[in-house]
Amino acid sequence: MKSIKRGKGFFMAALLLSFVLPLSAESKTNDYMLAEKIEDGAILHTWCWSFKTITKNMSEIAAAGFSAIQTSPISQCLVGEDGGLEIFGHGKWYYHYQPTKYVIGNYQLGTEKDFIAMCEQAHKYGIKVIVDTVINHCTATYNAIDGELRNMEGGGFHPQNGGWSEVDRYEETQFALSGLWDLNTQNPKIQNHVLTFLKRCVKDGADGFRYDAAKLIELPDDVSAKYGDKFASNFWPTVLNNGAAFQYGEVLQEGGKIFYSSDMKSGYDDSLSSRLAAYHKYMKTTNSMYGFRIRDAASHNNFNADFVSDNVLPKGASSKNVVTWVESHDNYCNDASYKELNPEQVIRAWAVIASRKNGTPLFFDRPKGSTENSPWGENILGNAGSNMFKDPQVVEVNFFRNAMAGSEEALSNPTKEDEVLFIERGNNGLVIVNSSSKSKNFEGVAVKLLSDGEYNEQVRGGKFIVKDGKLSGTVPPESVSVVYNKTGKTVEFESAIEASVPSGYFLDDEFSFYVSTRSVTDATCAIEKNAPFAIKDGQVITIGKDVPYGKTIQVTLNCKDKSERKLTKKYSYRKSLYKKDTVVYLDVKSMGKEWGTQKVCVYIYNEDGSKANASWPGVKMEEVSEGIYKYVLPYELESQKTYVIFNNGGGGEGNQYPNGAGLEMFKGTKMILDANKRWNAYK
Repeated sequence: MKSIKRGKGFFMAALLLSFVLPLSAESKTNDYMLAEKIEDGAILHTWCWSFKTITKNMSEIAAAGFSAIQTSPISQCLVGEDGGLEIFGHGKWYYHYQPTKYVIGNYQLGTEKDFIAMCEQAHKYGIKVIVDTVINHCTATYNAIDGELRNMEGGGFHPQNGGWSEVDRYEETQFALSGLWDLNTQNPKIQNHVLTFLKRCVKDGADGFRYDAAKLIELPDDVSAKYGDKFASNFWPTVLNNGAAFQYGEVLQEGGKIFYSSDMKSGYDDSLSSRLAAYHKYMKTTNSMYGFRIRDAASHNNFNADFVSDNVLPKGASSKNVVTWVESHDNYCNDASYKELNPEQVIRAWAVIASRKNGTPLFFDRPKGSTENSPWGENILGNAGSNMFKDPQVVEVNFFRNAMAGSEEALSNPTKEDEVLFIERGNNGLVIVNSSSKSKNFEGVAVKLLSDGEYNEQVRGGKFIVKDGKLSGTVPPESVSVVYNKTGKTVEFESAIEASVPSGYFLDDEFSFYVSTRSVTDATCAIEKNAPFAIKDGQVITIGKDVPYGKTIQVTLNCKDKSERKLTKKYSYRKSLYKKDTVVYLDVKSMGKEWGTQKVCVYIYNEDGSKANASWPGVKMEEVSEGIYKYVLPYELESQKTYVIFNNGGGGEGNQYPNGAGLEMFKGTKMILDANKRWNAYK
């Protein structure tokens, strides 16, 4: 497990005032210092949180400076098996994206009554509610779909055509994706059915919508070289007339990671597939290439101003019309972005996208307790995710964004180092991202927009001075500084003290975590029975040195809350030894010639489904001799009864073995799937 580094900062939350003067003449904030327009603020993606969980945490969301939330899909959805390998609980998270009926409420998130109560609570703080909606398709389980849709006059669904592609717009919008039943979006009755659902959401309190798979629904001017233009429809002009103030579609750009290259710039031709500029005539869209780019910058600690300022949009598309992110739930679950970026890199990347003028930033809330080796952490469906959205750097960047709405921007690397990025907004605000391992002491560094004067640093305290257009001040290593003179007060966080990593085990000689404190005093940490020592928010604690393997180390955190009552949190960390004696092998000849060996993967999960070696398709195996592949189980799976599925990066018949439950594996064993598909001890 890697040590966690974090800037040593603190956040002094304050009591609420009844009125706040905006810093910028163009910005409009409410009494809680939140942006009145969704575009001017930041969105918290409360992924897999239930309506009641969101309601319970609304004051914390306001205290963190988020002006809007985005829910998971709220319509009735597929009821499947218990458990699952992603976010545990009843059913799996991706069932959200398999609607069965367009009514509000489902067994994973809550009832329509719960949804209304959540919206009412959000609006008390001026927080807007964006609802994720799935209106391109229903579930693949046809009989689970509501009869009204199945029996819709004029046809409820497109034929289950194969050959879905992103090359031809007809095949992209009319053919079914992954066997899901594709709605007949040309049918006016389907259009009105969807519109009725969206209007009901608005009536119940929704302020906006995210449209899942929007790229897979045709536009009014769509044409195909192979099929003509008979499939174009007025679906979008019809359903978008629902009364919501903010609407955006998931229109993923083509190319993926190839566009990490700095050679790829805005202005490319996108007339045949994503058609981002065409969608911008009707709604805002996602900006997936910029997500790839900003993760690339953060993972390499390289924030070249030219590189991160280009949103990589096609001809005719506007950065004013996009929703940006560091990572989305799709990146996290399907692309394993949790392995690309540690939490501190996510925060530095967030500082870039959230402090910029254009684009509406979406903060994906990772599962609570998640790590590189345990991406699902300790979450279950409906519970809140991690507390990363409350990090002082995230919080202060959010309030900076709210205050600076409408102000011009200037991005630069003033020290000629790509590790240090300045984002200036107007003449009165600056965010500094320092991704280097060294503190940066600026003395006489030129700024572009910031006026002469004295400015407060909002994350850690301290002063920055601008004189004759030159900045002086210090930024700690691997951290974000937010520099402006904040006016007004914010909602106060609930008192809390916690370690960044839950109780568990570690595999290195030493292990580090950081401590978060919010609205507390007299915080201390005690390791084992040693005397407690004073700590502050963001302080890194390192344990394990000279401790024998197998020993469990007890850590106790204490503090006083706002009412001077004592708060205590206790954690246990076991120093474990990675024995490397549980191994699986595969003789690829067992898979047949057509299977191929370009990507030989193994997916391994434990008996109760709470842990896996990675998201599907698992981990690529190592070829140790001709045709024989090997994988050593990680410690967290090594000590348990587990199940093994071999695959070639795909899924289903012919692409994986076995097709059902995995092959059984036990601690300390070495097993091979031999050339005859026999699961035997390896010799």
